Amino acid sequence: MFRHPASRSLSPVFRFPGPRSRHLVATCILLCAVLPVLAQQATLAPPRQVADGVRLYRLADPDLLSPRAPIAVQALRLDPRKVTLEIRRGHDGTRETVAAMAARSPGTIAAVNGGFFSLQDGRPTAMLKVNGELLNGSRRARGGVGILERDGRTSLLFDRLIVRTREGTATYTPLLGTSADDWARAPHAVSGAGLLLLDGRELNDWFIEQVSEGFDTTRHPRTMIGVDGDGAIWLVTVDGRNPFLSVGMTFVELQRLARRLGLRSALNLDGGGSTTMWVAGEIVNHPSDPAGPRPVSDAILVVPRAR
Repeated sequence: MFRHPASRSLSPVFRFPGPRSRHLVATCILLCAVLPVLAQQATLAPPRQVADGVRLYRLADPDLLSPRAPIAVQALRLDPRKVTLEIRRGHDGTRETVAAMAARSPGTIAAVNGGFFSLQDGRPTAMLKVNGELLNGSRRARGGVGILERDGRTSLLFDRLIVRTREGTATYTPLLGTSADDWARAPHAVSGAGLLLLDGRELNDWFIEQVSEGFDTTRHPRTMIGVDGDGAIWLVTVDGRNPFLSVGMTFVELQRLARRLGLRSALNLDGGGSTTMWVAGEIVNHPSDPAGPRPVSDAILVVPRAR
């Protein structure tokens, strides 16, 4: 029986891709991962180059808020191969402005406020670790960030964790998959209140962190730390409590901002009147306290990487 040669093309034939095809597939996968981040960051205005590896962006897009309202955002993008982060405590363990803490650390490029604290005596009210010394733990499962050095670049740990101390020994209990050993090794770490993103996943179960009622749903000045898909570190401040300039953000709006910046993990730090960003000798945000920048317990400093 005669079969037309063309009919053979109807039979499926599987062929393993050659090296060139495999390279094209890998390239497409990489582009699919990177292009969304580049597209999001392409919507930002041109940055100010502050130092090698440090760029300052400003955003004033009312569409970040729902309903729309005035907003002012300052965002530092840090190259983790060029700079690193350190946490500094207020002078003699008391409260001090972010600018004063930065001035006491020669070479500091930029700084933002860090963790929560008592207004009465300046003591940290959750985990705070400075230069390898745990100054305070946390009985509540609060969102936290740890600062590590890996292969010549700064790496950030994000998790919710409880930190207990007994007879001088610290026990770290992370709840979302990071290593307790890594938290123990981190020379610097601080708790926030509101882990917003973790490895690309939005979180909204802040009840476990025991934040105050309305803290997440009311617009406040905010300070946020995060890392994007390229591993770049972001320090962000959001002005608030000024209806003509900037009204602040809720947690959901802060998550929207984090997505706009391409962040994969992000943590809300202390905010309100504490929110302060200092860059190259000047305050670049608009602190909400009538008296000006508030003295705080601690600050996160951006310093050049030692060569």
